[in-house]
Amino acid sequence: MLSQLEQKRLHISRTIDRSKKSSLGQFFTPETTATFMADIFPDGSGNCRLLDAGAGIGSLSAAFLERWRKGAFHFQQVEVDAFEIDKTLIKHLSDTLNRYTDSDFDSNIFVEDFIESAVGSLVDTLFSTPRGLYTHAILNPPYKKISSNSSHRRFLRQVGIETVNLYSAFVALALSLVAPGGHIVAILPRSFCNGLYYRPFR
Repeated sequence: MLSQLEQKRLHISRTIDRSKKSSLGQFFTPETTATFMADIFPDGSGNCRLLDAGAGIGSLSAAFLERWRKGAFHFQQVEVDAFEIDKTLIKHLSDTLNRYTDSDFDSNIFVEDFIESAVGSLVDTLFSTPRGLYTHAILNPPYKKISSNSSHRRFLRQVGIETVNLYSAFVALALSLVAPGGHIVAILPRSFCNGLYYRPFR
């Protein structure tokens, strides 16, 4: 199944407009990387709530679910919340997740800005939509600078997050949305580890 998904990823990566990829900070995760990331998670039990923020066509969720279906995890149920802002990818994402539909699996696709949605879930207001905490999160966040006067910076400041790039914002929000004892696997560029901009965040 993943090999078919990988062919689709390669096709979409070749055909999608470069300026659009740049504006959204899109990087579609190769199959080998997605499988490696899913393999990092320890075996589990009980029920799993998986967050896939910036899900694209669902490569990361699929890798996680493939491992579960092969028996490496011991979850009784799995629920995936997949966030993707690019409407052109939603059909592909839906097709990916629908391959795992069963009585012990459920998925929710949110066609909305993950930062805005996550902050809305974390901030207790009349218009907030709490989504509950996740047991697992798997992320290949978008890589793009955030300007100091952008709506993203304003949203992030509501929950005490100061950062200059979308990828670190996604990871910070995932940390806030994962329950104590939960697990996060995310792709981070080297600049996160040694850049002065990210010292306060680290």
